Amino acid sequence: MDFTFGIITNGENDHYIKIIIESIYNNKIPNFEIIIVGNTKIDVGDNIIIYEFNENIKQNWITRKKNIICENAKYENIVLLHDYIKFEDDWYKGFLKFGNDFDWCVNKIINHDGRRFRDYTLYTGRIDGGKYKNVRDIDEHLECNRLLPYDFENNIKTNKYMYISGSYYVIKKRITDQFKLNEELSWGQGEDFYFSRTLNANGIIIKCNKFSSVKLLKYKEQTHWETEIDKKTLQKFIEICNSL
Repeated sequence: MDFTFGIITNGENDHYIKIIIESIYNNKIPNFEIIIVGNTKIDVGDNIIIYEFNENIKQNWITRKKNIICENAKYENIVLLHDYIKFEDDWYKGFLKFGNDFDWCVNKIINHDGRRFRDYTLYTGRIDGGKYKNVRDIDEHLECNRLLPYDFENNIKTNKYMYISGSYYVIKKRITDQFKLNEELSWGQGEDFYFSRTLNANGIIIKCNKFSSVKLLKYKEQTHWETEIDKKTLQKFIEICNSL
């Protein structure tokens, strides 16, 4: 499996970027490249391409940065990440075990304190149409419990209630060639939710690779819903989705 690693930065986390690059090298991947979009002063090493970016055009314009990575990626598997996420040493071996049969996926994301960080999760907002417009309409327990078990098998019916956080994911280049991130949106404007909704509406199934892990290099505040769904609520969620 070949990978393009796309790191977006605002130029303030070079110390993290060096750690990220080292973690990629440590995985001993035969074919890969690293694309960094944003102002950075790190030395350009093997397989590293840097695209400078004018931060004054639009504040926190991460959608444009990610589109630049996808437009210039030369490998089919694109790993998009913010500049504070490093790869665990078993990441590549985990993907070899998981396989290449996916369009769009996430793997374990571990916060700096060791807890899960919004990796394989249900959607937190409202969706259009249907009897249940939100997972909270299905069961009130989903208000605060939305992290899915890593072995949960998603399908077209459950998929519409899911999303992938913009901080980290892996996606096929043929998907990004067809579906661009909305560049009218910047960080904090729900750009990851809108992207998830677009892909979900076009039948792109979210998958989870439970064999690979990444870890945050700094602590990110947990939201109130970042706890794992209990078995009873999960079963109710599956049954209702399958009945629709």
